[in-house]
Amino acid sequence: MRHAMNPAHVLPLFRASFTMVFRARGVLYVFVYSPALMLVFALMNNLDWGTGDQHIDFRDFVIPGMAAFLAAHLFQDIVTALAASYRARGVLTRLAVTPVCAPLVVAVQMVTYVVFGVANGALVLAVGKLVGVDIRLTTNLLWAVLLIGMVVLTALAFAFAIAGFLPNPQSANAVSGAIGLPLAFLSGATYPIAALPGPLPDIVPWAVPFASSIQAIRGIALDGNSITAYGLEVAVGVGWLLVAFALAAKAYRFTDE
Repeated sequence: MRHAMNPAHVLPLFRASFTMVFRARGVLYVFVYSPALMLVFALMNNLDWGTGDQHIDFRDFVIPGMAAFLAAHLFQDIVTALAASYRARGVLTRLAVTPVCAPLVVAVQMVTYVVFGVANGALVLAVGKLVGVDIRLTTNLLWAVLLIGMVVLTALAFAFAIAGFLPNPQSANAVSGAIGLPLAFLSGATYPIAALPGPLPDIVPWAVPFASSIQAIRGIALDGNSITAYGLEVAVGVGWLLVAFALAAKAYRFTDE
């Protein structure tokens, strides 16, 4: 049985979703781990990255990138586990016999996690500023926060795709966790894309999720540029968002039909 979305269910679902996420230990871990890691990076104040004749302070480079990547990766792991458990236990199938629309439940939870992801990214940027990262406090910084939200939403869509394609929660969790390390490296969150070998600097911004968006976030945060200076990077990020949603729609089923 399929139900149309009932607007009357939206606010109660948001209240329940925010309460559930706020009380989750995994979310508490994210909000403790992320700023703690930034404090560790703050101790590395004598390091810098150099590519060609360009040099950038290690903290200035890493912390804006990690503001997006940490929120995306950690919340992707949480949502992969959640989506896989829903599928394994038939939770969304059972919702089909209730007045609540299963896709609405998923949409509300995704929005909730995006809000928490953006809050976590903003917290990382704030901690970075406090420890001396050269973040420009201009109104353009709001664009960086918005792009963090897009990165997190892309990661959550990939989480549902992983949960849908893999046969059980254990496999889904393993795959979601395994892709974190190479993505942290290749996305430019922790290592300059320009320093990658061979043709990779030309390929990675297009071929690796989050890479182009992280470039834009870093540029806006450190240089105070407007988002219009990163039109191509934003377009690539939107493209990856659409790919992630297409994969999630193909792989994840709300019922057994």
